[in-house]
Order: sequence, then C-alpha cells, then structure tokens
Amino acid sequence: MWNKLRNEPVNKTGYIKRIIAYGIDWYLGSVLSSLPLILLYMSLHKDAVYIPQQLSIFKGYYQILAGVLSLSVAFVYYVVLPIIWKGQTVGKKLLGLKIVNDNYQEVNVKQLIIRQVIMIFLVEGSIYTCSNMFHQLVNVLTGYNIASIWNKVGLVITILSGILVIILKSKKSLHDIVSHTLVVDIKSEDYKNMLLSIEKKKKKQNKKMKKRFA
Repeated sequence: MWNKLRNEPVNKTGYIKRIIAYGIDWYLGSVLSSLPLILLYMSLHKDAVYIPQQLSIFKGYYQILAGVLSLSVAFVYYVVLPIIWKGQTVGKKLLGLKIVNDNYQEVNVKQLIIRQVIMIFLVEGSIYTCSNMFHQLVNVLTGYNIASIWNKVGLVITILSGILVIILKSKKSLHDIVSHTLVVDIKSEDYKNMLLSIEKKKKKQNKKMKKRFA
C-alpha cells in the first residue's frame, strides 16, 4: 500500500491554498457549531454575558439538545454543503479547491461521510469544536470522560496526517487515503487536462458500446 501511495500522480495543489481553506472552514465551522449552544443558553438565561462552550452549563435534557443541535449544524456545514457544492466547502470554494475521488471524478456521499465525519471529526478531530461537542455529549450520555485521551490520540493522528500531505506526491492526508479522495486545484492545468482525459475515455467507451449493439 505504501508503494502504491508513493507512486501516485503528482498533485500540484499549493500548500498555502490548502492551509488557508482549512483555516476558513475551521473558523466558520467552529462559529456555526457553537451557535445552537449560545442561542439555546440565551433563550434560557436572558441576562447571560459570557457563555462557555460546555454542555455542562445546561441542566437535564437541555445538555443533549444543545449537543445534538451543534453536531447537526456541523454535519450540514462539513457534509451536506460539500454534497450540494460537489466537493467544496466555503473555504475550498473561495480558494478554488475541490474534493474529488482517486479518479478525479465527483466525490460521493459515502466518501464524504468517511472523510469528514469518521476521519476528521472522530479520528483526527482534536481541534474541531464539533468534535469537542461530540466528546461532551458522549460524557453526558454514558458518564465516561473520553475527551482527554481522545484529544491526545487525535492530535497525534492529525500531525501524522499533516506529515503525509507533505511527503506524498499526491498530497493526500490520512482522511484522503482512507476515503479514497484528494484535494485538487480546479483552476490548475493538471486538473483541466485530467478532466479532458476522462472525457476522452468516456467517449471511447461509448463508441465501443454502440458498436457492440449496432
């Protein structure tokens, strides 16, 4: 598997663009994920001035409600939006980047869920607000405090994922490898040439199919 990854085609997508897009999505995702908690708390406490990003500020079922609402908003931003925008989040759209599959074709729903939810939120997500909310919700529902251990493991995996982006020619992170995706620059000549190549292959296949049934 390692040899296969090392021999994948070169991806010329710039590191700076990816970092900026990542930062934009991290910030917007964090703000939006926090909104349900803030709004719910303000509706219950009209005189609230400072609102910690902790489910423990609520009592009873309001803890669960705040956690579920926050995670739902995060799911919409990180999964539903890229489905609608065909592999793009706000950050990626602004920077001209896109998530595609290994064959440079449109990413599917299954791949996005594996990439964004399972890998980024659950496995790598030590710096995401929605991951923190998930850890807190697990604590509320089960009584087990998994945050400290999970955050440490997630941080190590996140660092490993960043190293892979640097050393692999395809610039794939761990979540890209697992979900069979990659991030491309849609304005680059390489990406445009790849799309033309795919289109030519499709036309050849269609011609062969027509000859068979002629």
